[in-house]
Amino acid sequence: MPARDIALVLVVVLVWGSNFTAMKIGLAELPPLLFVALRFAILLPLVPLFRKPASWWTILGVGAFINAGQFGFLFSAMRADVTAGLASLILQSQAPITIVLAAVFFGERVRGVQAAGIALACVGLALFGLAGGGNVTLPGLVLILLGALSWACGNLVLRKSPGVNMAALFIWASLVPPLPMLGLSLALEGGDPFGTIAALSLPGWLAVVYVALISTVLGFSIWGTLLSRHPAAAVTPFALLIPVVGLSVAAIVLGETITPAEALAALVVLAGLVLAVLGPRLVGR
Repeated sequence: MPARDIALVLVVVLVWGSNFTAMKIGLAELPPLLFVALRFAILLPLVPLFRKPASWWTILGVGAFINAGQFGFLFSAMRADVTAGLASLILQSQAPITIVLAAVFFGERVRGVQAAGIALACVGLALFGLAGGGNVTLPGLVLILLGALSWACGNLVLRKSPGVNMAALFIWASLVPPLPMLGLSLALEGGDPFGTIAALSLPGWLAVVYVALISTVLGFSIWGTLLSRHPAAAVTPFALLIPVVGLSVAAIVLGETITPAEALAALVVLAGLVLAVLGPRLVGR
């Protein structure tokens, strides 16, 4: 990859890693399901600017699994049960979950080193469970893992849609979450959702705009462009830097710290992710 494209992929890593801190800021003022609804509602005016990128089944699948499911569970966990930094790390368990689901549903081969990485990541997640009560509670861990499972299911939809314009797909998929999430918010979170939105402070609105426009539109536009220029194996490993940025930005902006037990669990999970994602290339088979 030329230096320009490496710089671009690092911009995406910075944007997506910082995204978790923006989520935490927004969740200080918005209940999680309402936040999901608002996040995608503000993307709706962009839909007419893009040609329909894929079948309705693909759009519905991405909208339901990645946009609604992933963020519904993630925001619910981040509201009170997990810090932004650890959320950025634990959510990346979607990578080994995707490998397992692809093996089950598509018959894709799981290599020995990938299996070892998946097992190691599971050990790290179990350590988070044992160390729960600090920066991540057991309910928070379960919610984020459900979010990772939703993301992984969405990845299976994407695997059956090669060559799709990613930015256009995610903007069209923003049609799916707003009304269901608003309905769930009214049923489960109560209150006056429209009054809550009207009372949002400037930092709250900036967080929503960052999560919706910068992370989704800018992030996926650059990511999709890079995937069109280079093999996926050259681009996707950079995603492993997202939790590093997430932990760092959360520490700087929010003052988050992690306990020694959580640091150990984080290192084990990261090691498992590296083996699961990069293992076949590292061992040359």
